Amino acid sequence: MSKPRYKAVIFDFDDTLVESRAQKWAQHKHVAKEFYNIDLKEEIILKHWGKPLPVLVAELYENSDTIENMMNAAISTRKAFPKKPYKDSAKVVKQLINNGIQVGILSAATARFIKEDLIEFDFPVGKLLTIQGAYETMVHKPDPGVFIPIFNKLKKEGISQKDTVYVGDSLDDLQAAKRAGIDFIAVTTGLYSKEDFKKHEAKVIVKDIRSVIKFLIN
Repeated sequence: MSKPRYKAVIFDFDDTLVESRAQKWAQHKHVAKEFYNIDLKEEIILKHWGKPLPVLVAELYENSDTIENMMNAAISTRKAFPKKPYKDSAKVVKQLINNGIQVGILSAATARFIKEDLIEFDFPVGKLLTIQGAYETMVHKPDPGVFIPIFNKLKKEGISQKDTVYVGDSLDDLQAAKRAGIDFIAVTTGLYSKEDFKKHEAKVIVKDIRSVIKFLIN
């Protein structure tokens, strides 16, 4: 069996394991127009993209209603704009687990919906260490405190931060990992290019989720 470089791998979700940006941007444009008569511009979405969903909808829909109603409007259209798994992303997660590596998810999305998507896309949900979404912490990326719940779970498994790596597609992902003292692998399937990550001193940069295996397993 190949030797893993890390004992734990934590993945971001959107635009790391699954393609979501195009679909979700289209969804938010639809909701803004149909529910609140707002012609939502992409530059506005970009400004707030990556924020926890309650914060995101409040900004995108211009606080036109209660948080509960705006959230319900977004959720009601979720199935019409489905995310798509990147090729072999579930296979990558399964391979890591089969090599004795603890695997978790840390995202600003909602854990309930992450789990639904993971099940639909044949990820080994029952074998994951954790699925941590926006409601599981009071702070969010790039605040390194976002990792505290996962670090506590890893400590119970006898795994330290030096044996943990975070895989993500954004500069917020990179900064959160650096500040938390864990390694980071950048994937360029999101908004940021290889050059963007290089400028911010990312040490490992790959083109897609399939390419991470060679950096995780010797």
